Amino acid sequence: MEGEARRPPACVSKVLDDDNLLTEIIVRVGFPTSLVRAAGVCRRWLSHASDRALLRRFRELHPPRLLGFYIVEWGYPAAARFFPILPQPPELAAVVRRANFSEGLPFSKKEGDTMVGCSNGSVFTRRLNFTSRRNFDLDTYELVFTVHSPLRYEGGMAVLPGLHLRMPSLYSWAQLFSKEDGDGSSYFYVTVEALDTMVPTLNVYMLGNGDAAWHKHLTLASDLLWRPSSPKGVLVDNKIYVATYNAIVVLDLTSSTLSTIQLPHGVGFGLGATVLSRADDGSVLYLIHIKELQLHIWLHNGDNWLLVDTICLSEMCASFPEDELTSIRINHVGDYNEYVFLEMDQYALYLDVKCRTLRKVCEMTADEYSLGDIYPFMMSWPPIFPTLSPARDAT
Repeated sequence: MEGEARRPPACVSKVLDDDNLLTEIIVRVGFPTSLVRAAGVCRRWLSHASDRALLRRFRELHPPRLLGFYIVEWGYPAAARFFPILPQPPELAAVVRRANFSEGLPFSKKEGDTMVGCSNGSVFTRRLNFTSRRNFDLDTYELVFTVHSPLRYEGGMAVLPGLHLRMPSLYSWAQLFSKEDGDGSSYFYVTVEALDTMVPTLNVYMLGNGDAAWHKHLTLASDLLWRPSSPKGVLVDNKIYVATYNAIVVLDLTSSTLSTIQLPHGVGFGLGATVLSRADDGSVLYLIHIKELQLHIWLHNGDNWLLVDTICLSEMCASFPEDELTSIRINHVGDYNEYVFLEMDQYALYLDVKCRTLRKVCEMTADEYSLGDIYPFMMSWPPIFPTLSPARDAT
């Protein structure tokens, strides 16, 4: 009798025992965190929740959510602050707290760490180490990158092998890129070294998934890379796109070649005026350009540019002082043309492209001279599913 009392009603069993109905229920749970909890019920549920077809449907119904953003002050070392995007559903309250590392960021200006990016639920920091010079070579230094994973229930921090570099004459641009690779990630550290008297030299260092050390992937010298106008490049598949003042430079990591994409007609690059963003619909990338309070969004499909959207910011900024509107610039653009972070005087503005809403999300303090770099923090995808014990191997 006791066992029978614990059995679910016949109507519930009829639904849950039907794989098709169960799949339709699981795909509608709403958040990746709920999907992971559903996968923890038993191996049968885990099999459905982790199925690739279901994951594709789930992402279409519930795109990865923006949890908040970090603001990193300029200079070295640099402090970072986390700001949640509110409101958030109650189900994600604990997730947002973990994005803020619950009790504060595990890196600080005092410790010498600088945040250099966010990607798929991970936070990347960098530290320059001048005391670990190889063979006492005073012309070398070490870069140490750390990958923080605050959304994992057990937390997590991975320190990548140190990258030993020679002291540059001048780095005009440098960026760390990450790429999902099987059950882990590969990393590329790209630098452009340039002086007025020399041709710019591009260096790409690679740390493959499971590698114990970095290796130099390629070195190229080209006038195409003279003074990139945007500090943030974009990695799409095996190509890196970098905005310069008169074109977009494309670095093909597979063929080790450089090429260019001309800008849309009437568009010119300027710091804070034009930013690139990844596209996920079979196209290549977006170009977001601001001019006279008009935000223009262009899509490049590999052959041509298409103007897909124009947003009039003056209508949204009607309540802002007119003298502040002239200073609006782009700070960061989210992947897939979903949102834009703008900088206006001492404020950070969040523009939801789809909902056509603009609001202030941060204000500088009295002792701050500049807003700094914004790094959006998204919920990770795909989810990391649990490993079930034999005791929960139910059907």
